[in-house]
Amino acid sequence: MFQNWMKKKVEHTLDQPEQHETMTPVDIPDMDYYFIMGDVPTQDESLTKSLKARIKPLADQHKRTAILTLNYDANMKERIHSLEEAFLSQVDILNVFEHYILPESGSKRRYSEFIAGEASHQINESTIQVTRYELPSSPVCYIDQYNEEQQLLKREEYNWQGVLCRVQSFVPHTGAIYLEELIKEDGSVYMEIIYHGDAKKNPVRHINWYKKTGIQTFTKKTDIKQRWLSSIQTQNDRLKLMITEDRDQDRHLFKIDQPETTYYAAFVHDAHYEEDPHQLNSQYEGLFKQIRKQQVDAVFFGDTKHKVDVEKALGEQAYFYLVPSDEMSLWNTTLHHMLENRERKDELRRIVDRMKWVLRDLSAEHHVLHLQLELKDEMSHADHVQIDFAGYDRVNGAEIISQTIDENHQVSFPVGHFQTKKNIETNQTKYVDFYIRFKTEELQEVLQRLEVEEELLTNKPSSIDGWSYQTKQGNYSWKVK
Repeated sequence: MFQNWMKKKVEHTLDQPEQHETMTPVDIPDMDYYFIMGDVPTQDESLTKSLKARIKPLADQHKRTAILTLNYDANMKERIHSLEEAFLSQVDILNVFEHYILPESGSKRRYSEFIAGEASHQINESTIQVTRYELPSSPVCYIDQYNEEQQLLKREEYNWQGVLCRVQSFVPHTGAIYLEELIKEDGSVYMEIIYHGDAKKNPVRHINWYKKTGIQTFTKKTDIKQRWLSSIQTQNDRLKLMITEDRDQDRHLFKIDQPETTYYAAFVHDAHYEEDPHQLNSQYEGLFKQIRKQQVDAVFFGDTKHKVDVEKALGEQAYFYLVPSDEMSLWNTTLHHMLENRERKDELRRIVDRMKWVLRDLSAEHHVLHLQLELKDEMSHADHVQIDFAGYDRVNGAEIISQTIDENHQVSFPVGHFQTKKNIETNQTKYVDFYIRFKTEELQEVLQRLEVEEELLTNKPSSIDGWSYQTKQGNYSWKVK
């Protein structure tokens, strides 16, 4: 283990007892708690059971608690009201459309081109198909319009009260949606989503939100959701914990610039792999990337097996916590550990940020790359921090290479080694960036980009074992041929 300079500065923060040795605090941390999901869960779902178990201690101690839902639903009001009956009255259940977009919306125009006119009995059965919610006597859910070749042209969607809420228009021969209009109860269009209209991949081209103050345009649906989440985080200076409850929501939260007063976390309810335990579920790629880059404050697991499986793939982490729904006594202690770990990591990060590592020399011999580093700062010796030279997949955030830096600030690794090549192929990456990684015995971790002398950049080897080197924003990286 590398004997480094940190002892006097961080010994008081790093020499902390293990998690199980820490005294269980009496009170829940004084924060605002937000649980983020796509749809409003139903009362009989396991997710609702887990939420109720975790929210009850918060509500009992009168902590600000809210469930945030990010998907559009014509019957959102009814679903929220149904779920409210299962939770304490002080828990807010909010939706981005109902509680953020609609109150700020104006109108583009009034929708008047109903498929069947204003009365449903005018429906022409040869070109119109009506879908009801449950039974023939139930309210109309969809009214679809087809052309002579029975290709879908347009769909009107109604809520349980028979109010038109959304209209979708389709490309006849491919079935791809090209226009989606959201409509207020008074019949006015307040948002339109324009798609490329492609048959296979059909991304959003742009979104027009007709606000009271004017038109606001977005290029992705997630931009609107992130704007809402950002506004919640910055509405006051109180500490906040934002927890994504399903993997479809990770991309909405984790790509927002994180304020110092906010903690980002994820709750894992399901297995992270497909039928084959070695095949990662694509929905988990975002979360795994955050974990690899050490950019999440906590990952909570409701099941021991899920925690063990993730640790097999990514290693043990100080911020991995097991909190089964039937053991909520752990919830309070876990939250306090999360705060303590963030404080230790922030202290380590502040110290690391003052350091400057420079790559002074580079050579290659027998397919082994040798690097000579220089550290610009005062040094003292301690056993608390291991300093590694790490290669990271720039796109996926996955570690490719990790070698411990020796006492002379040297590091060597076999650039042509089959395992290194295998890791690069597995991650399907073209670029690998070099970092200095600081890792404590308590599993805290901080990364720092490696700077390179300009002379070395101009005189470096042009190719080593088939890989050419290039720079990116003044740092050092390689490109795989």
